[in-house]
Amino acid sequence: MSTSACFTFCDSTEPWTSFHVYKHLDGYPYAQCHTGEEAGGLVWIRNAFQYAWELPRYEAPDFAAAFVAANKRQEGDIQLINHETPWTSHRGCVYQYICGPTREMNDLFVEVLDVAWSNKTPQINDEVMEGNLHDLINEQRRKPQVA
Repeated sequence: MSTSACFTFCDSTEPWTSFHVYKHLDGYPYAQCHTGEEAGGLVWIRNAFQYAWELPRYEAPDFAAAFVAANKRQEGDIQLINHETPWTSHRGCVYQYICGPTREMNDLFVEVLDVAWSNKTPQINDEVMEGNLHDLINEQRRKPQVA
């Protein structure tokens, strides 16, 4: 069973412009394997920094492309979405991530939302977490990991 997620990258200069990406696998916020390898949505976002402009420069279309470049592993596992409500585009999407630069332009602000499916209709259910990306990852590292 996979944990699908949608990622929305917003541009601070044009907040109405956003770019959506669907990732089929490992969309839960964070996990650490017994090997020490990190996975999950927060990690996939962090991976994009290796291909994106260095902060403080941030452009949503560039970061969305960097996200795809950093995380695409096989056919069909990452797709672009052209829809106002991206979490409705793929059956079984469990998380919606909304990402944009912090006010200080030194990190990304990330909001993680839970998507609930009722009668085949997805709705944003609850906020799981929000904050600066690197702070969220550090908080998750400190939590006990469940196998």
